[in-house]
Amino acid sequence: MRLTASKRSRWVRALWLVALTGCGAPLDSFNTVTPRGDAVSAYFTLVLLPSFLVLALVGGALAYVLVRYRDRGLRDVPEPAQIHGHTRLEIAWTIAPVILLTVLFGLAFQTMRTVEADSPADALTIRVIGHQWWWEYEYAMPGFVTANEVHLPVGRPVRFVVGSADVVHSFWLPQLGWKKDAIPGKWNDINAEFTEPGIYDGWCTEFCGTQHAWMRVRVFADSPEQFDAWLHQQQAPAAPAAQPTALRGQQIFLQNTCVNCHAVRGTVAQARVGPDLTHFGARTTIGAGVVANTPDHLRHWLREVQAVKPGALMPNYTALSDEEIASLAEYLMGLE
Repeated sequence: MRLTASKRSRWVRALWLVALTGCGAPLDSFNTVTPRGDAVSAYFTLVLLPSFLVLALVGGALAYVLVRYRDRGLRDVPEPAQIHGHTRLEIAWTIAPVILLTVLFGLAFQTMRTVEADSPADALTIRVIGHQWWWEYEYAMPGFVTANEVHLPVGRPVRFVVGSADVVHSFWLPQLGWKKDAIPGKWNDINAEFTEPGIYDGWCTEFCGTQHAWMRVRVFADSPEQFDAWLHQQQAPAAPAAQPTALRGQQIFLQNTCVNCHAVRGTVAQARVGPDLTHFGARTTIGAGVVANTPDHLRHWLREVQAVKPGALMPNYTALSDEEIASLAEYLMGLE
């Protein structure tokens, strides 16, 4: 059986999803890596304990009654004594839930205070803007923009300011411990401090259109030294193309509709409709997680973006020759 290009693309994306899920840290909201996330996880675990206890008591009592007083087909089995009113029992099963819920409410309130507490003034502030279907990250200081993959230092407070440029999205990173909606015209804060280095994956969890499932979140929690090196790299403009093929690719990029949507710092391309591509070659995925960032995938993306991510707000570049596509891909991969 021969696969069409569209079906091959679906298989590639499915295999990449398996690889993405299997690599890096497990997608486990109980395995939080922030103190505030630990507070959420601890409260949830605490709520589960009395919930299981109540379930066991009610389920056990029901099972006992069903077995003890089941119909055995014998006429001489007496019916259980009928109780009409039991003041102490009724007071007990009224007061016990009130006490339990009051305690849980108090603990929930304390957990909310912990999670929503303001970050210190020196926190790293990152504005997170949801688009259909990718993420834009604006670093307030020292001031630059990147897309789809966000880096932050371990051990330093971080303030995510979450919003949306079009429809409602939701920024969810399981090991962060909680999530916040990205709403047009409104900004929601997520304050955190990662305690363990690693790569943490998440999703948009608010249905936002055709490619909602392929609007991935990827966070790199770096050591302070690694983050400083990455920050220095991101502050610099794109390195100029040096090889003839890459130079040709840069010309193709600047002479086609690419410049109407994308920015590459250090060039005349300064649009903000699509993702900033200044350091595109250093990213691990294409299309907000839809495929790995490799030359082959990039060439396929440029040629048939609608086959890789149907509905993406980017046209197929079918008018370009294979040689031009290869040159454009080489230029973009060199933007590190």
